Amino acid sequence: MKKIFSMILCFALCAMLITPMSVSAAEIDTTSRDVVVSNDIAAYTTNYFSGSTGRMNSVNGLQSGAFNISSGSINENAKVTGIVVNVTVSSGSSGFYLIIEDPNGYYSETYVSRSGEIRIPDFNGLYAKGTWKISIVTVGTVSTATARMRVNYQY
Repeated sequence: MKKIFSMILCFALCAMLITPMSVSAAEIDTTSRDVVVSNDIAAYTTNYFSGSTGRMNSVNGLQSGAFNISSGSINENAKVTGIVVNVTVSSGSSGFYLIIEDPNGYYSETYVSRSGEIRIPDFNGLYAKGTWKISIVTVGTVSTATARMRVNYQY
């Protein structure tokens, strides 16, 4: 009996929740309200893509193998608004240059001596779509590192 009563009570409560309530015209507040539209709101979409490298090894000033990071199928008109690279440097590694190349062949070199986050503004305003490349070149004897790159873009 308790189960039947509980089920009936449950159905009654659900029915009350989904039943629309009416409002009389006297209850509606008709005072006007000013709406302010700001021109600061941007009419574009902001997004990002990211990717990781494997282990990059550079010996005696030779460039490591390059790792590819694809933008995927983003809008052709997407432009870079910023790049953040999280680099993990292996213990005992010499300092090195982190080389990032965009899909159009433009590249940037940033000196890295320890693990951390690097912000690279060099590509801001350039097109983001395509395959990006990351590699390192040691300035000492041996450097080993991994990286995760995030490319922010808007269109």
